[in-house]
Amino acid sequence: MPIRLATMDLSDPATPKSNIDMNGTANRRKSGRAKYKPVLLNKDPNIPQFTSSGAKRKRAGTLVEDVGEPSDADMDEESSPDESDPDEEELKERRRKAKRAPSKPAPKKPKAGPGLTTNLAVRPAVNGVKKTPRPKQPRARPVKNTADDGTGLYAEVFSEGHTFDAVAADWIKRWEENNSEAMCDLINFVIKCTGCNLQVDVHDINDPDNAVSKLTDLQDEYQAQNITDYPLISKAKGNASFRSTLTGFFEALIFTCHAAGVLYSDLAIIENIDVWVSTMSSSAIRPFRHTATVISLAIATTLCGVANDLTENTAKTVRQKEGEQKKKSVNKGRVKELEGKIAEGDRRRTQVIETIQTIFDSVFVHRYRDVDPKIRVDCITALGTWILTLPDVFFEGLYLRYLGWVLSDTFALTRAEVIKQLSKLFKIKDNVARLRQFTERFRSRLVEMSVQDSEVSIRAAAVELLDMIRETGLLEPDDIDNVGRLIFDTEPPVRKAVAGFFAKNMDDLFEGTLEDFGGEEGLQEILGEEVEDDYDTPRSSWLKLKCVAETLQSYDAEGEDQDEKPRDADESLVAAGTDSRYALATQTVYAGILEAKDWEVIAGYLLYDFSFAGQAKEDADAAFKSRCQLNEKEEILMLEILNSAVKGKLLEAVEIEADKKGKKSRVQKEESRRIQETTALHLAKVIPRLLKKFGSNSATASAVLRLEHVLNLEIFQELRQDSTTYASLLDDINKQFLTHVDQGVLTEASTALLHARAFEDLEEVTESKLSELWDDNVTALRTLFVPGKPYDISDLCNTVRRIANLASISDCVEVFDREHRPSTKKAASTSSATPRSLLTDILRDPALDSEASEEADELVISAMKSLLFYYMWTVRSLQTAIATGTVPDLPNWTTFAESLVSLIETRHTASQVSLTAVGTYLDLFTLFATFRHIRPTPGTADAIQEIVQHVSLEAQGLILKTYTTIEKSYAKKARKTLEAAPDDYLASDPEDSSDDEDEDDDSHAQQETLMAEKRLCELAGKMVLATVARVLDNEGPEKGKLKERLQRNKGKLGGNFKEVVAFLDGPKAKYKRKPAKKAAQKAKPVVVDDEEDNSEEEPQVEEGGEEDLRTRELVEDRIVDPEEEIAGGDEDARAGADEVEDEDEVIGD
Repeated sequence: MPIRLATMDLSDPATPKSNIDMNGTANRRKSGRAKYKPVLLNKDPNIPQFTSSGAKRKRAGTLVEDVGEPSDADMDEESSPDESDPDEEELKERRRKAKRAPSKPAPKKPKAGPGLTTNLAVRPAVNGVKKTPRPKQPRARPVKNTADDGTGLYAEVFSEGHTFDAVAADWIKRWEENNSEAMCDLINFVIKCTGCNLQVDVHDINDPDNAVSKLTDLQDEYQAQNITDYPLISKAKGNASFRSTLTGFFEALIFTCHAAGVLYSDLAIIENIDVWVSTMSSSAIRPFRHTATVISLAIATTLCGVANDLTENTAKTVRQKEGEQKKKSVNKGRVKELEGKIAEGDRRRTQVIETIQTIFDSVFVHRYRDVDPKIRVDCITALGTWILTLPDVFFEGLYLRYLGWVLSDTFALTRAEVIKQLSKLFKIKDNVARLRQFTERFRSRLVEMSVQDSEVSIRAAAVELLDMIRETGLLEPDDIDNVGRLIFDTEPPVRKAVAGFFAKNMDDLFEGTLEDFGGEEGLQEILGEEVEDDYDTPRSSWLKLKCVAETLQSYDAEGEDQDEKPRDADESLVAAGTDSRYALATQTVYAGILEAKDWEVIAGYLLYDFSFAGQAKEDADAAFKSRCQLNEKEEILMLEILNSAVKGKLLEAVEIEADKKGKKSRVQKEESRRIQETTALHLAKVIPRLLKKFGSNSATASAVLRLEHVLNLEIFQELRQDSTTYASLLDDINKQFLTHVDQGVLTEASTALLHARAFEDLEEVTESKLSELWDDNVTALRTLFVPGKPYDISDLCNTVRRIANLASISDCVEVFDREHRPSTKKAASTSSATPRSLLTDILRDPALDSEASEEADELVISAMKSLLFYYMWTVRSLQTAIATGTVPDLPNWTTFAESLVSLIETRHTASQVSLTAVGTYLDLFTLFATFRHIRPTPGTADAIQEIVQHVSLEAQGLILKTYTTIEKSYAKKARKTLEAAPDDYLASDPEDSSDDEDEDDDSHAQQETLMAEKRLCELAGKMVLATVARVLDNEGPEKGKLKERLQRNKGKLGGNFKEVVAFLDGPKAKYKRKPAKKAAQKAKPVVVDDEEDNSEEEPQVEEGGEEDLRTRELVEDRIVDPEEEIAGGDEDARAGADEVEDEDEVIGD
């Protein structure tokens, strides 16, 4: 034993090498070779000295030989690297030693892995000093540092140089040699996997009854270290494969024990593992509990595979026995041997199942409801695997109920995992019988998850699962309808998931409907042979489309509420350009139903005349037509399906033609082009026919007009089609524009006209049609409204509404400024004033006061919109004129502004008219403020200065009053608390309006709250833009107070309002770059002072000035103030730059 200690000293890397080097240098020979002196051996009196006497050799034995033999090698290697080249004799000696080196037993089979470095201490002393390059140790897979591991098993498992099977076999060999040490190594491996560096010893393993107290001590000591992260959940680099490595080792260990028979002959292995691991799985410390649970679940999963293998082997043996017994000459010995194998297999399978049940009772039952959701997810994943692997045991209601209970888990990933595992079970059709009881018990919960779950992905997954259940026939009709209604859902993933469900439901409904006509053969006899290109004759697909329309109508939850749309677009929560709920639903229908993709068939179905279908119902053909006849609501839905089919067809063709990656062949691209051409030509002929049939109803007319939006008008010119076809189409659109009063139809018609104007080749035709519309509506305005005479409010409201829509898409400056000279016969019945004057008179008409009807309010709102569009077109023409150096005639918009102020004063503060007047007033001032950022040409500077005006203090007070009312209204509906501030400077906060006194109904409370938030954010946004444009809150003694008022409740009125008001602060991050002083010096020539504020109180980038607007990306080129360019602002700019130089936080780049 002393020899081993001395050898360890020599091979210890910590032994100072300086002693050897110094002695070697002191006893240097002339030949340059160092004289070897066994320093450490001489220092130990218990170690005998090496001599040539045989007695000492015999007493020292092999150990002496092991120590003495490498002394010559050490002498060779102790020469200093600074010495001269070795002589020939020394080289020969080294070659001889190198040839002998492989025969030495000590350096043989170096074990890879950091955990085995502890064996190096008992190697010969030569390995402690010699610097020969060692084989590179394999690096651990998921961990970086394993040098502190006290066991070799951890290093072996996580080393790249070892396989799990080899490590497991090596551990079983150690178990057979010494049970306690092997089990101690395994338990320490488990403890190390939790992130704890503490260990147990052999005495703890030999006393399993004390396992609980020992683990409690380890947990207390580990908890005192305040470690929050552990390898199983760590996101550190190198830990990505930790879980798979950990579970893979235990799987290999169990399979190896099974293959070697140790799992059945030595029960102490699994019993000892269960004692320690199951105890750790109930630990109060999460690292211990989670790691032990994962190990236990992995062991149980592997045992399920073992049990399944045993079952298959036993069944195979039974078949062999039966085959042997059927032979004429039965080999009784063989039969007896097979019976013994069967009995042994049954015994082993029973033992394995008992072990699995023990793990289930001691670990799973407690951990599937653990406080840590990750542990719950692991349990559900393992249970699903057990059911599929060992269905004879786990495919029972006793175990399936755990999946049903976890469907109500609060953690989304846990619910998602349950849906995933159930989907695996329902995919196997043979499992339907066993799942019947489970489905009846938890079907309502699955339907509830698909409809109301907070996570969209879980809802979509639940719908897909219910689709599988529907195929098994275990879904009730009410449940099918509840899931089918999700076709109107607002979430795209849910609608996408329900597409297949809805399509299969329609297939079932269609098959049931076919039975009424004698099935497919009977229907074919009624209809005869279908002609492919004849879309106007009845066909079987019409019956399928009728089933779709009926189902969509029944699924429409809102019913008649959809027919009552708000007349003013401002009162709608649907954003412009957003598809309606019908359009979204029909897009899902298009994706799932084949018949909904043939738009020519759908168009023929809609255009067919069913008026005579109800006259002779006894005829089979008449019965079919009567069954296919659509009602008004179904016609709307079918038109939406037609829109989706046309859009989908064209989109697919465009994508094929636009392919640039070479995925589509030339033939495919030519075919896609042909599809676009034929679709455009056919659609141009179909739209007028559809308008003729469905143009009288506003809902159907809007759907038909949307077809024109996707019409590719370039094809008309490319194919050199007659322009009369397109002109006829525009005539039909104009007719719809003039005959309808519904805002939806007017919007769709205006969009169609705007779409037509986008094509230059057809611009002349479109402009002529627009001119006709202007003439008709202006004439109607002059006829209906003569100042001082009574008029029909309803007709005038419809006319002004049309004028507002036309003004939004066409330049109306010339039309609004044109005077009318009527003939003598019509002089008394029409007005000769300009349309702009007539619209202004409407705003000032005292008859349209707050006591008037809703149509009167809408008339005033439409007049405001029309005049605002007029000034927008005016600004555009002025900017063009100024750019060319022309001094145009400046518009006088003071009268319009005064009319708006009058409306704000006379109307109720919270009314829609007052709110629209405030918004229009702010837009008007902000609109003309854009001239401040136009580079003036010589002779236009004075004109530009006259255009830009500021909001008066009186009007500012009215604006604040309206804002305060809207703010309080939203705060009341949303149940938010506002910051109390009685020192409002321009206006006192008014009392809540009478409209807000009544409590909202529960069914409309959310909608009313959203509408109130929409009004607040719109008004605040206009105020912010006016403030940035320096036309609001930019002069007078109260300058800046309105900005403070907007920011008072910035963080209390929701995220939307906060983002709107945050624009006042600007992007401050851009002003904090370093070095700041150099950037400020470079920015000196860009600093611009306001022409109306020459004070030195604000030595920073002026809010709303050039740099501020450039930073907010509101201007593109460098902006020069008109007054500075004329009067010469270089001196002021330099002064301003000198002041800014010290303000590093203002100008940073």
